[in-house]
Amino acid sequence: MNRARWLRLHKYIGLAMAAFLLVQATTGMLLLYRGPVARWIDPAGLVSHGTAPDISAGTAVARAERALPGFAVARLFAPDVEGATYLAELTGAQGTRYASVDPAGGGVPRKGSVWAFPVEAALQLHYRLMAGKAGMAVVLLNALALLAIAGTGLAYWWPKKGPISKQLSIRWNLAFRLVLRQLHRTVGVLMSVLLGFMAVTGSLLVVPELIGADAPALQRPAASAPAIDRALALAQSAFPDSGLRDFRLTDERLVANFHAPERNPRAVHRAIVTLTDPHIVSATRAEKNGALWMTVLPLHTGNSFGMIGPMVLMLVALALLTLTLSGPLMWWQAQAMRRRSAARKQMA
Repeated sequence: MNRARWLRLHKYIGLAMAAFLLVQATTGMLLLYRGPVARWIDPAGLVSHGTAPDISAGTAVARAERALPGFAVARLFAPDVEGATYLAELTGAQGTRYASVDPAGGGVPRKGSVWAFPVEAALQLHYRLMAGKAGMAVVLLNALALLAIAGTGLAYWWPKKGPISKQLSIRWNLAFRLVLRQLHRTVGVLMSVLLGFMAVTGSLLVVPELIGADAPALQRPAASAPAIDRALALAQSAFPDSGLRDFRLTDERLVANFHAPERNPRAVHRAIVTLTDPHIVSATRAEKNGALWMTVLPLHTGNSFGMIGPMVLMLVALALLTLTLSGPLMWWQAQAMRRRSAARKQMA
């Protein structure tokens, strides 16, 4: 395939998916530092301000359900750092709602739809575009498009001769449209491998969920706070040295996830416990859990590479943001030049 065809493919795929790539870039930046960003955006709703004694997780469930009548807690996230709040995800006939619960005293400083929690909204947009499996299919298509854009752009640029440094230089004294083209080329080439990496890891996260069966609707009897706390204590006994990340309440079971940093920063040990007549159904250590996401997610978020990982991925997200804005702008400039040229020919 010649360079002209590589360029056409690159251009048409990029223009078709630019809006979706823009969403992925902006939401991805927010999610790299999900907890700190959420607390910075909404300190009133997601930072503990109470002075009363700490409540239990079961009490947090009860307070969230009391604040949102007609909804039942499906999942509760424990505070990830000192001074953070619980975050409850609730389901009901009217959809999904969220509530933050202050561990100091049990107040509910924030409740409402996902839009009341901007970082949670960013997560839902990034992963499924707020559209369930249809949205996940678009996200997968978006990842494949990003991989194609990175590959075709690199194929079009690939230098035939001369030093690479010259091929990537940007002459800032040229006209704006020429500087823009050079900037687009250089950023795209330098980031192509990392953009491809993000596309591949993102695809590996989406595909298992996309082809898997839908989770059944939540239909559980109201569980008392003491019953939840007893089940959670039993789950904790399976992993006594691990901190709670979150738990789900489904049917008559509690599914608890505990941090397992000994495997990787995103890994979890999992224990499933019955709520009535509590007993452990299963307890799986992280190193024995074959779920693909547990290996791929820390790669996709950069956590596998220590503190520098998310910083590098922030640069990648900024690069993608630059490319998704500069590409359509270059196309618009080219179209405007063609229109002006055609107008001059008609007047001649």
